[in-house]
Amino acid sequence: MSPLDLLRRALPETAPSTQGRGASLARAAVQGAVAGLITLLPILIIGSGLWLTTADLPLSWAEAMLAATAFWLLGHGIPIVLSGGVIGIVPLAMFFLVLWIGVWLAGRATWSAAAHGWRAAIPTASAWAGGYAALLVVTGALTLLGPIQPDRLRWIAATLLLPPVMAAIGMVRSLDHDEVDEFLDRLWVPAAVRRGWRPAVHTSVVVVASGALAAVVAVVLSFGDIWALQQDLRPGVAGGAILLLLQLLAIPNIGLWIASFVAGPGFSVIDGASVTWDGSTTALVPMIPVFAAHPHATEFPTLTPLVAVSLVILGGWLGWQCLAATARLASLRAKGVTIVSASISTGFIVGLLNWVGGGSLGVDRLAHVGAPSVFLGLAVTGWLLLGAGLVLLWDWRTLDA
Repeated sequence: MSPLDLLRRALPETAPSTQGRGASLARAAVQGAVAGLITLLPILIIGSGLWLTTADLPLSWAEAMLAATAFWLLGHGIPIVLSGGVIGIVPLAMFFLVLWIGVWLAGRATWSAAAHGWRAAIPTASAWAGGYAALLVVTGALTLLGPIQPDRLRWIAATLLLPPVMAAIGMVRSLDHDEVDEFLDRLWVPAAVRRGWRPAVHTSVVVVASGALAAVVAVVLSFGDIWALQQDLRPGVAGGAILLLLQLLAIPNIGLWIASFVAGPGFSVIDGASVTWDGSTTALVPMIPVFAAHPHATEFPTLTPLVAVSLVILGGWLGWQCLAATARLASLRAKGVTIVSASISTGFIVGLLNWVGGGSLGVDRLAHVGAPSVFLGLAVTGWLLLGAGLVLLWDWRTLDA
């Protein structure tokens, strides 16, 4: 039993009164809006600082604030439209921060109601999601009046999906284990998915983190070229700091591109500049300092595809986690289904993150930047299944011996 469950058992079980229900739901809605403002206000402050320190900026303060709000929407996975094209590269570090803050605050908002079960927590979580969604609607509508506008389709999709997802995860984290099992049963979530989701999340984190670490190493090795390009751009103190911040926030994006290279599909920073197992081709890349770390044109060794062995090993770790989440004497089919579910879930998460973080940096040759999400998800799933299948085979032979 978790400490949270023990604490709940020690508290008096008092059902929420009908009279205070409306007030509690309204409070949850306000908390949802405040959760969004917590990440919005720092961006507005940064935008104000940039506006004050930039000479001859052709924007009024109000227009600069609307532009900063558009970048806040970008952090929610919503591409933004400028006169020169569409910026669809969502800084995944910012996206993760938005999700983490939202889930944490949603959990705090639903904790009291969750003490009475998931039925009592759902209205509170829904109200929280409604407050956050209302903020997305208002800010998105305001940015339509500014120089930078959100992609309308992704804006609508993010408004409908992101707040409920954050609220649901926060609510589930606030429930005790029995309530979580009952809640998932009511949603008809298969047992294999319930056993495999945690290994899938752990493995997805390793994929993103290891790719980001590789990206940092590549940046360090090419720091001289990156710094020279940064100085050639002459962005100024404030502009240079913001440019540096945006590149740091995009490190997980580059990490997923590197993961795509390891898995096989490869990636491209512009039409004509790609990195695959065969080698690296170059072209005139965008004037973004971190892109100076792009490998020079060359053919890679014949044994380069062996880098995918790292994903096979990771699949073995995924399989071990799945076996630990399944009863030792469970049938081979139950273990196999859990492994398949976890592998597919990992591939889906990685592909989805790449789709959210990938996109365009403009038009024409910059319209498609990054790794192919569908092929990345399928490749990761396949390599993980291979490694996890070997672990399953070893487990079966051990029990059969």
